[in-house]
Amino acid sequence: MATRGPPGGRGMSSRFAQFKLVLLGESAVGKSSIVLRFVKDQFDSYRESTIGAAFLTQTISLDENTTVKFEIWDTAGQERYKSLAPMYYRNANCAVVVYDITQATSLDKAKSWVKELQRQANENIIIALAGNKLDLVTEQPDKRAIETADAEAYAKEAGLLFFETSAKTAENVQELFTAIAKKLPLDQVGPRHARPGQRPGLFFASAFSPNHHQFPPPIAPCRPPHPLMLRTSLQSLRALGSRPAAAAAGRQWQISAARRAVVAGQLADEAKIPASETLTAPSTPPPPPPVVETIAKTTIPPENAPLTPPAPPPPPPMPPKKTGFFRKLRNYLLTLTLLGALGFGGGVWYSRINDNFHDFFTEYIPYGEQAVLYLEELDFKKRFPNVASRVVGRRVDGEQVKVPAQSGASWRVADGSEPAGRQSSAVQKEAVAKAPKRKAEPVIVAEAKKETAKLPKAEAKLAADPVSVPAPAPAPAESALVPAKKPFKAPEVDEPSRWPPASPIDPLAVPHASDPVVQDLVRMLNDIIAVINHDGANEKYGAAIGKAKGEVSKVGQKIRDMKTAVEQDATQQVRKRVDDFDTAANELVSRLETAMSAQEQQFRREFEAEMERLKQSYDSKAKLIQERERQLAEEKLNNQLLEQAIQLQRQFAQDIKKHVEEERDGRLGKLSELSTAVDSLEKLTAGWNEVVDANLRTQQLHVAVEAVRASLEDSHHHPRPFIKELVALKEIAAQDPVVDAAIASIHPSAYQRGISTPAELIDRFRRVAAEVRKASLLPEDAGVASHASSYVLSKVLFKKQGLAAGDDVESILTRTQTFLEEGDLDNAAREMNGLAGWSKTLSRDWLAEVRKVLEVRQALEVIQTEARLQSLKVE
Repeated sequence: MATRGPPGGRGMSSRFAQFKLVLLGESAVGKSSIVLRFVKDQFDSYRESTIGAAFLTQTISLDENTTVKFEIWDTAGQERYKSLAPMYYRNANCAVVVYDITQATSLDKAKSWVKELQRQANENIIIALAGNKLDLVTEQPDKRAIETADAEAYAKEAGLLFFETSAKTAENVQELFTAIAKKLPLDQVGPRHARPGQRPGLFFASAFSPNHHQFPPPIAPCRPPHPLMLRTSLQSLRALGSRPAAAAAGRQWQISAARRAVVAGQLADEAKIPASETLTAPSTPPPPPPVVETIAKTTIPPENAPLTPPAPPPPPPMPPKKTGFFRKLRNYLLTLTLLGALGFGGGVWYSRINDNFHDFFTEYIPYGEQAVLYLEELDFKKRFPNVASRVVGRRVDGEQVKVPAQSGASWRVADGSEPAGRQSSAVQKEAVAKAPKRKAEPVIVAEAKKETAKLPKAEAKLAADPVSVPAPAPAPAESALVPAKKPFKAPEVDEPSRWPPASPIDPLAVPHASDPVVQDLVRMLNDIIAVINHDGANEKYGAAIGKAKGEVSKVGQKIRDMKTAVEQDATQQVRKRVDDFDTAANELVSRLETAMSAQEQQFRREFEAEMERLKQSYDSKAKLIQERERQLAEEKLNNQLLEQAIQLQRQFAQDIKKHVEEERDGRLGKLSELSTAVDSLEKLTAGWNEVVDANLRTQQLHVAVEAVRASLEDSHHHPRPFIKELVALKEIAAQDPVVDAAIASIHPSAYQRGISTPAELIDRFRRVAAEVRKASLLPEDAGVASHASSYVLSKVLFKKQGLAAGDDVESILTRTQTFLEEGDLDNAAREMNGLAGWSKTLSRDWLAEVRKVLEVRQALEVIQTEARLQSLKVE
């Protein structure tokens, strides 16, 4: 839903719209690269996979008077994060489904995302289909796996926007989002400069009246205690006449202006009489009639009236204020304490509403996390008073756990979706008898429910009744239970500290939640709770899940209140339309019965034809099986005869060999000995060949190590990458675990960007040392005055020379400079690592660069030592 942005520097006619956009697609298709190119105009060839989702914003201008801001949710494409996708595309105004034009399977996944959005997302959502990695096809056309015409035809059939983009070359990226912005309903957005206090809303009493927008709501002269107003999402609220309430509700009248007028004791310029009779009793009794008194004696004749009014009496003198230092200090401390308490309380309250503020408040405000956790715990105990009585059975150590063969995810997915088209009758006769099919649950939720089945009957009964709904829906509380873990054992004296595991998050139970939206919210939230409990991330997501529970409960309560009021106001309208609906329903039922009878006859004919076809198919299969069995029996007989023939041939050969040896006096045995000697000679030759190959690999490894060293020594002016030399070294090592581990220990930025030379490190150290000396006298909690005093005093400090003794900053800097001049980077880094406070913070980047140099040197030394060890083994 588009919202108005804050007042800016544009004119009164400019418009500002804000929309939610979500990116969906398979993993590694380039969703994050497209967003990064659109938001920051950057491209990263080595980008890691998105975990969960990433949030970015970008503003574009369609023309001089229209500005659109996108709130972009970049979702993860991995299969394990698929269950979290509905949280991100819910209430989204637009979506971009991305596929890889070099992978045919990515388009099938994109089609499934489009179907899911059209089925579960906002009915007015704008969907764009984007084929990414166009640059690969431009360079090598044979890599294209999905033709442009096929994808464009599908997009046209499904009513989608279609673009082929390239995040690397920025081709069609800006055009994609601009086309989406032009497709969005910008005509519903008002001017950017809204009046103060104006917010979207509607009068509940007249929201569903067909002509309520023609008459303003009556403003009573007395001050109402609570204005009857319900602020809710007009887009999701519908009247029973299948007309959106957003279309029926007019502009919201400002109640704040009327209330200010009442407080001031003023009425409107013209009295507004309500159109209907007021049925409530007056809040105050009518004033008594005025008493007429004779005032003739006190009346002054007009000719004797004074020309000027009498002077008012002088005001009483103001008492002298008591001023003093202690009084001012007391007032200052009281004001500061009161403001601090109000600010802290407001921060605790707002942190339970806004997740971003919650993270900031709990991390940077002292005792903020304890206060928020305490309030959430009180709220949790208030909503679940009997949660302490739930005792989960502990599994005995050593007990074998058997996993059934049919456990886990199944290849079939239940198709329980019902058609969401327009219904022709308000009385659904056959739909009541049909129970909705249960949706397929994630594997983790299924495992949690199987563990719940092992609990005692009393706990299963308690977990099976979280939400009372008329339709048979899955119990949300069962999905949140996890198997019992081992009891926490406190660490011993000589053991490291351990924290007890966080208690599992209880499922959400919303009483009387009969609305499908609330049921879906509760079911989805309980599935997430089950996943969190199963992964053991209760402490990390406990606060966020608690807030989500509160928001879902509020939504359920609001929907119930709205339904109650709507039912009361729309009862008469429904009664008037029931007759028309019944007449149309009867006609429809008669037509349906005729169509169903014809369809039943057609189904019977098709069934008989299908049965005949299956019978013929089974007969042909039976004949084929009989023929194969006969052939198999014949083959077995032939094999037996062949084995007997081979056995006879072997026996005949043995007899001939025996006779020949007897005749030649054992000459055949001498030939066997000669053959054995030839075989041993061949093995010895092969062994020497392996030794020669090992020597050659060892020499190549030495040459590769020296090549890396030469590449590092040649970079005199600026760091140079040595990726090619490192790749050649890894290929020569031939899967050597020691060499692979040494190469893996090198930071990727070191061989991608190169490392600094000793001269650059010394030059950079001199600049860092100057800044460290300025901050050498700063405490950890230094302020502006401390910075100024440290800067001034650092100018008069005496500089030391050589290996100066002491732990002060000047001694450490002197020793570090001495070690650097001697070429000892290891000791120099150790000395700089001994700094603390602001000095350590200022030298952190220099230490990181020195560590990269030391890591590269150490890895090369390890590889060279491994090469020497291999050469010694060969010798």
